Amino acid sequence: MFLNAAGNKLANIKYSKQGGLGLPIALFIITIMSLIAVAVNRLGESSSQAFSQNLLSSRAFYAAESGAQLRAQRVLSSAPCACGTSADVAYDFTAVGLNQCRAATNCTSFVADGDTYCTLVSIGRCDNANAERAIEVRLK
Repeated sequence: MFLNAAGNKLANIKYSKQGGLGLPIALFIITIMSLIAVAVNRLGESSSQAFSQNLLSSRAFYAAESGAQLRAQRVLSSAPCACGTSADVAYDFTAVGLNQCRAATNCTSFVADGDTYCTLVSIGRCDNANAERAIEVRLK
């Protein structure tokens, strides 16, 4: 019913001479897995930051475009185009999607071949100038 210890060769092995490779391998695997988890976490954070910056950049572009369109409407209200008395005009937007954005526009005019041309530069800034985009438009 009981195993004979004298006949069992495994019982004669001394435990003090065993190498024990299991613990170092387990620690190595745990270390590698934790490094992979940290790398994936950092990748997710950088992806989130890139998405946020891309969104702010798009909003700044649309703010600059809207500022250029608003200024073009004023400039083209007279024939030939005229920048008016103030070369610099700023627009603050409160519409959904453009809130906390502003567009600073600048207008310069010149005459070429008897025609008057106006150049509008609109710089859109969003989120306290964390994102900035510029647009240049030439009108006749």
